[in-house]
Amino acid sequence: MSAPIIRPRVKAFIFDLDGTLIDSVDAHVTTWVKAFKVAVGISVDEVEVRSLIGMSGRDIVRKILGKVSESEYAKIRWVKDRAFMKELKGGRVTLFPGVTQALRMLKKGGYLIGMASSTPNRLLLHIMDYLGITGFFDAITGGDEVRRGKPDPEIFLKAMRKLGVGPEETVVVGDTVYDACPVHRVGALPVLVNTCRAPDGIVVATFCMFHEFTEALKACIPRRNYLG
Repeated sequence: MSAPIIRPRVKAFIFDLDGTLIDSVDAHVTTWVKAFKVAVGISVDEVEVRSLIGMSGRDIVRKILGKVSESEYAKIRWVKDRAFMKELKGGRVTLFPGVTQALRMLKKGGYLIGMASSTPNRLLLHIMDYLGITGFFDAITGGDEVRRGKPDPEIFLKAMRKLGVGPEETVVVGDTVYDACPVHRVGALPVLVNTCRAPDGIVVATFCMFHEFTEALKACIPRRNYLG
């Protein structure tokens, strides 16, 4: 099923980060696996971890280990975050082709741009700064700002409130069902990138690669609005 990218009333675009704007899923998988092994001595399957990427860190740990103490979670998270930063600084986490161009088009086209990521702000802001995209965003919402992580829609609704827009005025761009399903439920328009498969029963624009989304934006935004 497919849907237009921009409806007449759209004022804002909200993006997920991992797997959407940045090629980081492999880095997250390997660093979660390392964290479970180093912090609590448990070997976990990479396939299982990969299926959970997009959820909050706490929910990933709960899915893998069940209930854990706050100190156990903090230890796992400490190892995980530091291992991920090594991946980032080692050049193994990069922007997908077309990301900077798309953000620039939207900004010059007059749209508000928000971030809604399960990554906590202490790490999220550093990643965005390191990759040079922070300046495009009018509002940033990290996973530590909400009580319920994806697939609950709380983080998307909070991002919309920061931007001053309603769901009917918002396009949300993500890469998994954890983005598309809650967005659809609250009445915003979901767009999926870097995947060729849309969730069953949801009208969603889907692009197998991010740069295809960028090319589609060119057809939606008049050139006079983003050139110059």
